[in-house]
Amino acid sequence: MGWACESEEPFPTLDELDQLRSLHSLSSHPRLDATNKVDGLPVAQELGHDLFKDPGLSRCGTVSCDSCHSGDGRTVDTATAEGCGGQRTERNPPTVLNVRHNRWFMWDGRADSLWSQAILPLTNPVEMDSDAEVVRARLQAEESYRTRYQTLFGVEPSGVAAPVLMANVGKLMAAYERVLMQVDAPFDTDVKRFIAAAEAGSAEGDPAYLGLKTFVRKGQCIVCHKGPSLTDELFHNVGLEDRGPGAGGQWAVLNALLDWEFNASSRHSDDPNGADALRLRTLRSQAKQEELEGAFRTPSLRNVALTAPYMHTGAQASLEEVVDFYNDGGNPEGSFTGKRTVTIVPLELTDAEKRALVELLKSLTGTPR
Repeated sequence: MGWACESEEPFPTLDELDQLRSLHSLSSHPRLDATNKVDGLPVAQELGHDLFKDPGLSRCGTVSCDSCHSGDGRTVDTATAEGCGGQRTERNPPTVLNVRHNRWFMWDGRADSLWSQAILPLTNPVEMDSDAEVVRARLQAEESYRTRYQTLFGVEPSGVAAPVLMANVGKLMAAYERVLMQVDAPFDTDVKRFIAAAEAGSAEGDPAYLGLKTFVRKGQCIVCHKGPSLTDELFHNVGLEDRGPGAGGQWAVLNALLDWEFNASSRHSDDPNGADALRLRTLRSQAKQEELEGAFRTPSLRNVALTAPYMHTGAQASLEEVVDFYNDGGNPEGSFTGKRTVTIVPLELTDAEKRALVELLKSLTGTPR
């Protein structure tokens, strides 16, 4: 969301029309993850599915990945999630729908691949509180786990070092999560129809006119929510109240990511010198505290109606509350860490514009693929 000033030119301009053309038709078949050699393999997807749902991988034996990523939205309907021993997570669990399109993972970007992300909740003492030996024992105890693991990696779980085992289990989980797609939303049909109407000179008569105009122009949502996934995959400080220990955002985890033994350039990556490793090197050289302190990842808006509550703290219970938050220009200075992104300002949306935005957001729910 961004600048409140609005051009008086007819909507859409040629530039705005190009922005709209970039929004629709998310691919359900993006490239394989080069850092994960089992990505795309049916056996890995099946084993990853079983592990994803297995609470036996947690130390307490009651929490699985599915505990926080089930249901239509593949997340929880509370601000935070429950882990081992009734502990609560620090943040709202992001959805895993369409996660194969993500460039960064976790709200603060502390993981740069989906398989390395999967290791984090496994080992987090608040979530699954596990480690390699708990995981190894579970895989060894289940014959179908043991044999499928050996088929994929050439050795039983008992025969590998702890870091290798955790990396491989993360890759199995990721192979499954990358098939969780919901695309072809009504939004895509609406945008295509609106573009045709605009090209024919009848944009104002299209039902999507006000919602798209507000999204692109007065609300400037498209500044951060762009492209087929409706996210720039960058990090922004939107001025959301957060006084918790993780309020520092990406800046607070940057060094840990760059030095992490499971990042995309590590020895556990299957493409340690590829594009994902280059992205890390670029981040190391270009990161600026004033841009990344208190900054969190822009989430995709696809399927957003399924994933309430919203924001990294789960502070907004509904899409209406999210729109009001951005319309107000965020929370007051001093209630969050760092410097608010310059495009987060009061928007002065009308009630009709707010309603149109909410309807647009609801139209982004796709169908499973």
